[in-house]
Amino acid sequence: MKDLLFLLALAATAVEMTACLICARNLVKLHSEDWDRSRRILTTGAIFSGVMALFVILGNIISSIHELPFFLLQPWIGLLYMSMNIVMALYPISVIKPEWLTPRNGTLLFLPVLLLAILYLFFTDRWTLLYAPEHIWKNITQPDVIARLVSLFIMIPYCLIPLLLPYKYYKSSAYHRWIVTYSVALIIICVTHIALMLTNNGYLLVLMPLLASTFYVFSTEYELEERLRPGKRNADVVQQIEEEAPITAAPMEPDLWGRICHVMDHEEAWRDPNLSLSSLSKLCATNVTYLGRVIQQETGMGFKEMVNAKRVESVTNQIKDNPDIDVQTAFFNAGFRSRTTAWRNFKDLTGMSPADYRLSLKQQ
Repeated sequence: MKDLLFLLALAATAVEMTACLICARNLVKLHSEDWDRSRRILTTGAIFSGVMALFVILGNIISSIHELPFFLLQPWIGLLYMSMNIVMALYPISVIKPEWLTPRNGTLLFLPVLLLAILYLFFTDRWTLLYAPEHIWKNITQPDVIARLVSLFIMIPYCLIPLLLPYKYYKSSAYHRWIVTYSVALIIICVTHIALMLTNNGYLLVLMPLLASTFYVFSTEYELEERLRPGKRNADVVQQIEEEAPITAAPMEPDLWGRICHVMDHEEAWRDPNLSLSSLSKLCATNVTYLGRVIQQETGMGFKEMVNAKRVESVTNQIKDNPDIDVQTAFFNAGFRSRTTAWRNFKDLTGMSPADYRLSLKQQ
């Protein structure tokens, strides 16, 4: 059984290596489209994971040939995984709040890695060898064991950074639910890695690379196919939204439809990509059921149809006002964060693609 798990672990690691390097290649291939910083970070992470998987495969082959002893909490490998985890956390940070990721803040994020690397130099050739989980608890007061445990558990706060950064929809090129999903997936990978480093469990050896490869495949798919990134940022629109007061509940008007119109037309709540029927009901001081019924009665559309109609109308107005505007920027300003959703709704409501719509305006 042990030999079978070892072979499965090698196979899973080979899958991780292949998947990550293919993801990196696909990201690099499309660099001419929009080679922004978030994509560079994701590419770096994919290459990092693929190369690490390659070294794990080679290390297992060498250790099998030469029968080298294996011990838990291997320090330098732990630092490499810690660095990889930081890179994985940098990607959503660059998507959520690009201006936060300055060289200074980036250096601060990697500072613990540098400090631990310097500290590790003092323990060279004097490591406490840990061959089983019980050895860890028996030697937990040893300075080198404490340092190695710190390098493991310090990764968890990094996974929480994307959730703690203030989310501003007009600057972030992702839905808030994507941020939460990515962070939860990162925490699962991090906890699995911690358990693996503490136990060297055979099942975790198989699970860990499969989780990592799945994580990068879905992240790359989202980056290349779904995430809507504006081309040239429309600085005037961003500044206008920043200067506006945050959306609050509309003044109590005589009827619910009046409150809905106030929130949607005056406060332009539809610009928020995370607007839902539930959040709109709070803004209008009513319940979800009554709100949905009134929207249907007054517009003949459902909530999502109404919001998408507002967004598409905004896109067409932006193109009319500025025929040279980048379409992705127009979609972004209108509240879309999904490339697929934006293009589909525009074509459904106008009967043509954005390029054809722009051309039709020039022919008028």
